[in-house]
Amino acid sequence: MRSTRGIVRAALAGPSVALLVLAASASAQNSTDKVAAEALFEEGRRLVASGSFAEACPKFADSQRLDPSPGTLLNLASCYEKVGRTATAWATYREAASAANAAGRTEYVATAQRHAEALAPRLARLTVQVEHPLAGLQISRDGVRIDPAAWSLPIPIDPGNHTIEATAPGYKAWASSVDVAQDGAQASVTIPVLEALAPEPGAGAAVTVPPAPIAPPPPAPVPPPPEESHAGSGQRLIGLGLAGVGVVGLGLAGVFSILAKNQYNTSLGHCQAGNPGLCDATGVQQRDGARSLGDAASVAVSVGAAALAGGLVIWLTAPSSAARVGFSPAPGGGFVEGAW
Repeated sequence: MRSTRGIVRAALAGPSVALLVLAASASAQNSTDKVAAEALFEEGRRLVASGSFAEACPKFADSQRLDPSPGTLLNLASCYEKVGRTATAWATYREAASAANAAGRTEYVATAQRHAEALAPRLARLTVQVEHPLAGLQISRDGVRIDPAAWSLPIPIDPGNHTIEATAPGYKAWASSVDVAQDGAQASVTIPVLEALAPEPGAGAAVTVPPAPIAPPPPAPVPPPPEESHAGSGQRLIGLGLAGVGVVGLGLAGVFSILAKNQYNTSLGHCQAGNPGLCDATGVQQRDGARSLGDAASVAVSVGAAALAGGLVIWLTAPSSAARVGFSPAPGGGFVEGAW
């Protein structure tokens, strides 16, 4: 039987309360991320205007990480193209087209697809061949693992020098570099048969271990003393508290849902009447805010339901206040009284 103190620790250690706090602060955190993302985006645009493309690309990447947007992806892809990272630019244009299509931004879809198609004939490609696949063989390019499904396939790659590494348990690591000189180049690297590691001295020698002495069987455990009569009531209080957290979470979910619906309806005033997917900057910002509130409502529903269910389980499994008394055999004969 678990003690009341142990049940308290289990309830406090659970994720329900932490997730509920996270749901309540999600909107404020998203607002902070959007402000930082906007500042990074504007700094990237300023650097592009001054021709500092190498410094601009990380700004766009960080802005996209904080607040994903098809427009930011388009600027990031263009920046990669300006610094000669054609394969990365091509992949980012394709990602931007997919994100724009999901967001209903048809004009962005067309722009991203047009740039990706223009880059495709210029892509350099690198093929990694494997002479002898080994169990546990792992191959990486510039520190990034290459999936076995991509072995022997010409994969688009940025021009420049690249490091190829191969490792396998029990074999010496192998590494080589390949220089992809220009766009359109077709390069290939072959992973040779890896050299097996020499066994450590004495690794194969048998070691004789004397048998351990047989210890006498331990004495029968003495049953624990009966728990305090108020253990069940304490567990029920914990169940009620956790269920209360669940009710609060479900209430928050309702509030977030109403706010999300109101903000979405407000954004329609800044969108075209016949095409609600095309909005001005204010409409897009309000639509993003409604989406964030909807996400917070979803999290609050999950947390509230989990906390309510957990509270019910703790309540229903609370022990009876009266412990039954029984007898168990004691070492050397006789019986010991105890609760069971």
